Amino acid sequence: MKKTLLILCSTAILLSCFKKNDDEITTTTPMDTIVKDSNPYMENYQNRKRIKKLLDNAIINGDTISYQEAYKDFIISEHSQEFLYYSIKMAKRNNYTRAYFDTYTILNILDKRNGYLSQSDKNEALFYLIKAYEKGDINAKYKLDDLYTKKNIKIPSSTSLLND
Repeated sequence: MKKTLLILCSTAILLSCFKKNDDEITTTTPMDTIVKDSNPYMENYQNRKRIKKLLDNAIINGDTISYQEAYKDFIISEHSQEFLYYSIKMAKRNNYTRAYFDTYTILNILDKRNGYLSQSDKNEALFYLIKAYEKGDINAKYKLDDLYTKKNIKIPSSTSLLND
């Protein structure tokens, strides 16, 4: 009896080792892995409840961390054009320096991607850059150094751009 039981158990173990399951035998290439990996920023962007909460906190309450998280989600998921409204709103309503620079950045992304910014739109983008600079944004300073200071041109004031 012991011998029979031992033979049955051994056979069952051997059969389970040799049994092929179609789900386990799939081969993947590195490209398959890349396609299947999810982009957390795209998932965050698609989570409309989360996005609404971040934007509400940012614009209504002036929460800069929520604004920055939403900015990353929109930009990395390639929805910068949709975020333009929120960056302008955050800049003007909350006087948030970084939002002024982000507005400039988004307008430049759109111009490079689509090439349809008019000269007045480019002046508006420059207005947001100079406004960020006037409020002390270091990134705006570096950008304006490239555009003006290194060429020995005086940086205009933001209000002078609106009058042109």
